[in-house]
Amino acid sequence: MKKRIIYFITKSYWGGAAKYVIDLASGLDRNSFEIFIAAGGRGALYEKATELKFDYIEIPHFERRVALLGDILSFFEVLKILRQTKPDTIHVNSSKAGGVCGFAGFVFKLFNSKLLSIFTAHGWAFHEARPKWQLFLIRLLSKITCFFYDRVICITTFDYNSALRYKIAGQKKLVLIHNGLDNLDLKFLKKSEAQQKLFGGEKELVVGTVGEWVRNKGWDILLEAMPPLFEKYPGLILALVAGGEGPEQERIAHERIKIIENLPGAANHLKAFDVFVFPSRKEGLPYALLEASLAGLPIIATAVGGNFDIVENDKTGVLIPPENPEILQKTLDKFLQNLREIKKLGKNARQKVELEFTLEKMRSDTYRLYAA
Repeated sequence: MKKRIIYFITKSYWGGAAKYVIDLASGLDRNSFEIFIAAGGRGALYEKATELKFDYIEIPHFERRVALLGDILSFFEVLKILRQTKPDTIHVNSSKAGGVCGFAGFVFKLFNSKLLSIFTAHGWAFHEARPKWQLFLIRLLSKITCFFYDRVICITTFDYNSALRYKIAGQKKLVLIHNGLDNLDLKFLKKSEAQQKLFGGEKELVVGTVGEWVRNKGWDILLEAMPPLFEKYPGLILALVAGGEGPEQERIAHERIKIIENLPGAANHLKAFDVFVFPSRKEGLPYALLEASLAGLPIIATAVGGNFDIVENDKTGVLIPPENPEILQKTLDKFLQNLREIKKLGKNARQKVELEFTLEKMRSDTYRLYAA
């Protein structure tokens, strides 16, 4: 008899958590597992799940922001899903889904003690820049969330250590499993071909980044750092490869800033860049940074979250403080002046990711939790 597993995630847009769910779900033996994916809305995750022939369940009241009525309604929607599907395992992703599904799973367990519940923290929310009282409340809510789960996966060393330091969960419940990539799936276009597809022709100098239109990605810091560099390097352009549509783009009007939205196979175009910049305020373990490393790009990233796991300072890239456009500008300037020399950072980054961040390892470590 097949085991039933449900992957829960708050929203159906395509991001790191969604890729994580698809990577795990698609590696399971379908002769042994019946797989469901449940999320709010019918976005890119729904399309990918449908393409791969997974059973997709929409949760109408799942929203990322805190809304008491919506949370209560989504709790009953999740509980109904559990009663209908009777899963053996639930694997929940993202903070909002973590709280709602954790409590629903706890209630369901009162009548079905065999349920295994797993939560993956894709970056703790209490690492965000917020007032102290908010951070205290978020840590308290994180503790409550983790109470409902049998195991809690941290995808970065930083998050694992933070969970221990703030006693979010006990060491026996916590497990560190890095995200992983299958480098055979990434077929990078040649630089000239990638630039032709992104910009309509070859460009002299390209600084680029990939991510979502959200504040935590720190793109406003990058935009603030660029004007002096545009003046110094006439052939320089900035490429923002954006997942989704954001409010900030309406005020961006610069002939040398190229915005590429919802690009299919965005990672395959990474060699269009000369330098990859990742100016996040908060991160889990970002796939974009892993993909940029596999592309062999010189990387400048902020010293936050899982960036520490991927970028070894002055070996596989350079780490800088977050929220500091001046340091970002100076570091970019050094990179652009010494492109030949800094290419060795990209070569080292590729070797590190190929050795330490494989999809096979991520799957095997996670599936062991399912079996236990």
